[in-house]
Amino acid sequence: MGGSTTSGSGRSDESRHDMSHPPTRSIGRPSRVAWCAVVAVALVASACGSSDGDATAPDSTTTIVPSRGGRVSGPADGGPPIAGGRVPFGIEAEPGGLDTTRYAFSNAGHVIASAVFDPLATLDADGNAVPYLASAIEPNDDNTVWTITLPDGVEFHDGTSLDAAAVVANLEAYRLSSITGAALFAIESVAEADPSTVTVTLDRPYARFPLLLTTQIGYVMAPVMIDDPAYSLKPVGTGPFVFASHDPDEQWSFTRNTSYWRDGLPYLDAIDFEIVQDASQRLEMFTAGDLDMMYTERPAQIALLRADPDVKRVEYDLGDETMSVLNTSKAPFDNLLARQAVAYATDAASWRADTAVDGAGDLPSNGPFSPGQPGYVENNGYPEFDMAKAKELVAQYEAETGQPLAFAFANQADVDTLRDANYFASLYTEAGMDVEITSVPQVNLVATIATGNYQMGRFRLFNQPDPDADSHFWRSESIGDLVSLNFPRYVNTDMDATIDAAMASEDPVERDRLYQEVNRALAADVPYIWLGQMVWLLAANPRVNGIGPAANGSLQTVGAKTWIAELWLSR
Repeated sequence: MGGSTTSGSGRSDESRHDMSHPPTRSIGRPSRVAWCAVVAVALVASACGSSDGDATAPDSTTTIVPSRGGRVSGPADGGPPIAGGRVPFGIEAEPGGLDTTRYAFSNAGHVIASAVFDPLATLDADGNAVPYLASAIEPNDDNTVWTITLPDGVEFHDGTSLDAAAVVANLEAYRLSSITGAALFAIESVAEADPSTVTVTLDRPYARFPLLLTTQIGYVMAPVMIDDPAYSLKPVGTGPFVFASHDPDEQWSFTRNTSYWRDGLPYLDAIDFEIVQDASQRLEMFTAGDLDMMYTERPAQIALLRADPDVKRVEYDLGDETMSVLNTSKAPFDNLLARQAVAYATDAASWRADTAVDGAGDLPSNGPFSPGQPGYVENNGYPEFDMAKAKELVAQYEAETGQPLAFAFANQADVDTLRDANYFASLYTEAGMDVEITSVPQVNLVATIATGNYQMGRFRLFNQPDPDADSHFWRSESIGDLVSLNFPRYVNTDMDATIDAAMASEDPVERDRLYQEVNRALAADVPYIWLGQMVWLLAANPRVNGIGPAANGSLQTVGAKTWIAELWLSR
């Protein structure tokens, strides 16, 4: 939910904390004064949940449709926020640790991390990066130097100050990390200009650099976490909640940060993240009242939760792409014929139809670009299901290599995913391939694919509103000796140059054209097998207030969920 966003909720302004602290936040190209005004308006609008003008008075059921597919439905929040209470929140995986430089976070990791860390920037309702923990993020004239200004008086949970030295230490740790370093490929240097100012110098123009600071790279850990890996299991940040305890594979618990920099927040006394890997059990615990919140991408569960008028829901239907990743650095998928054969043998449309329940299910997908995004192309040339063509390509592969088209197919160890794997394996077997299905826990699957110890693996990713924030996953520079954020280890230097041009451009039409070239290159070379675009649903007990449409971190991005600070309980 990766993985993987919140802002409004349809309440009046008085029932939502004003996110415009401090009042001079700014980001981007226009004049500094203009951007201060833009960001203040964006943050207040985001906090109020307004997407196109007038506020909606609360009814028994409120539905808001902001830009890019997010909506809220179910009982409306009631009354002004009340402090106190504890929320048990069901998540699907144990992140292993919360050191943001040593672990690649899935959506579950980001949900937990968002309780204890704040990002330097977040997303507004339109998917644009705006300052959050930072006071301002501003470029020079050619977007090669970015200045991050920090607020005064913010402290980490251990009492140390948030200052430029701490942010420089974090960014340098991210640059050195095998997990995150590839995403910061363009950074030439990071320096402390003064105690509240950080200067980031790039080796190329990057017009939307702050987008990176809305992702895992934007979290700011206390210096003690950088110095001592043991703090991964007892994290220290500036976030709304302070670490209390961790029971591996069971629970992460946090209590209220009484010195939080956002005045009056958080409302809750505590929040517990209950790790329930079995999706059916998670739903049972939610319906029984043992969990106040949960999220799911399972069509049957989404249909059931949609049908319950007492459940508060946030849905996002332009979320992660679900796909299979093909390791292009080793046989058989170092051969285009093998990749094409798998693509033609994959009947994704039938799978989507078979797994849909009462209109809930994955949407069609042919690449990492969603409708409405720069780079989206309805007909990009990606192979459509054709079993006869698949069989022909398998025969051609075997004739040319003298080897059978055989591979292992790695999956997350849960019942639904393995059922899907057996369906796709049956198609590949029909086409003449030899498939072995393997399964591991989610956190191990991410590591297996990132380190290249796989041939084909089921994955979900590419859910950022702007493709700039996903582009490091496609670049050749992101392939490391050990860890690769370019998960298929796909090399295309012409595409790298096209991405550079798109990231430098401030012309929306030109960016769209350039990212369409990237889209078509990925479709032609087939490093991914596209299955569908996931619909995510966050469900809450009616007594939980403060969840909002899928903007600035709620569901659609693998990044911070800043709305966690604003949850509150009705009495």
